[in-house]
Amino acid sequence: MEKGLERVISILKKQDIGKFDIYAVSTEGYSVEVKDGSVEKIKVPVKKGVAIRVIVDDRLGFAYTRDTSDDGIRIAIECARENARSADPDEYELSMPAQSSLDFSLADENFKDIPVDRKVEIARQLEEKVRSIDRRVKVVRKASYSDSVTRVFYYNSNDHSFSYETTSFSLSVMLKAEDNGDSQMGWDFDVVRYFSQLNTDVVAMRAVESAVSLLGARPMKTRKIPVIFKNVVFAELIDALSAGFLGNNVLRKKSLFAGKLGFDVASHVLSIYDNPHLEDGIGSRPYDDEGTVTRKKAIIERGVLKNFLVDIYSARRLNHPTTGNGIRAGIASLPQPGVTNLVVEPGALSFESLVRTPEEVLVITDAMGIHTINPISGEFSIGVSGLLLREGTVVQPVVGCTVAGNVKHLLNNISEIGRDSRWIGNISSPSVLVKELTVGGV
Repeated sequence: MEKGLERVISILKKQDIGKFDIYAVSTEGYSVEVKDGSVEKIKVPVKKGVAIRVIVDDRLGFAYTRDTSDDGIRIAIECARENARSADPDEYELSMPAQSSLDFSLADENFKDIPVDRKVEIARQLEEKVRSIDRRVKVVRKASYSDSVTRVFYYNSNDHSFSYETTSFSLSVMLKAEDNGDSQMGWDFDVVRYFSQLNTDVVAMRAVESAVSLLGARPMKTRKIPVIFKNVVFAELIDALSAGFLGNNVLRKKSLFAGKLGFDVASHVLSIYDNPHLEDGIGSRPYDDEGTVTRKKAIIERGVLKNFLVDIYSARRLNHPTTGNGIRAGIASLPQPGVTNLVVEPGALSFESLVRTPEEVLVITDAMGIHTINPISGEFSIGVSGLLLREGTVVQPVVGCTVAGNVKHLLNNISEIGRDSRWIGNISSPSVLVKELTVGGV
């Protein structure tokens, strides 16, 4: 890939193009899915490609190709030039050379040394452990292992260049538990950077608990009640809200946080950071996808909105400092504001203490429809399941209920934050207690 990138640079430098940048990615990996001890699916994906941006007479052109031959590159460059001719003029800037302060390896140096047999065995072990934990687990739909190594290369006409490599390993399992004529589905997963961090015991236990704990569940009566969003659910909620932190959505007036910079937008106990320099964060990176050095920054700090996440373009339009958040969904996409690792700062309480804080509380362990939260008004109505507790003891498992309200009210009524942080992809969150929400049941 490095030699291919050098060819792209050479071809571009020979053409009459004022500014340009090149973003190249190659990814390879392995995934296996096991059922009833037998291998059901195996995938060995290999992907590579090059994305090219050119700026000609203040007009931006973009093209990409998965054909990295000289002919493929020349065609992509010509497509980018042609696209620039039909674009509207604007002010575009490219990143300048800079040194990243990230001081640890993003890749597992033993990635290539892991035997395929070992990968298959891990998936089998995960399935076996799920079955052995609880007799009520009757079906394991699938148990999976996957890994990948990604190499990123960047160069622009300011003579700014860098490359880095990153790895990830994941486990997932889906099951069904049955008891006294009732059945519940359960699942769990984990994604880590280093192979040694994989833990089939933890994933199996969490998956079984997610199903078994809901056996015998029924709707609760409609009422207003304190609510705890379990760490996995609050992470999903923050993921859904993250679009409101992005500079392009602020520019389009499609963010409920537009115009709120420097103001209180949440309870003083809530702080959220975008931190690309965490060793256990899957979204960590030394530079963003347009070459800006990454850094930790507060989004919400003690309830106050401190920053939007911006790329170079939206930073200029918003008169906001660059944050190193120009992210590409892939080589087919232009850089847009995006998150690296979103981290909800943990509090002091253990989960056991958190559930005993109110006399009665609904712990939401799963939610459906979080993605339907209105990104402008903040209105929401989501389906939930979980556990109703009184004085820290489970009264009944709950299904078939809804929680409705407004995100602004929810954020401002957070009263306590736990310390049971868990990563869900590139988002880390503990469990969070909200003073009161309306739960619709029977």
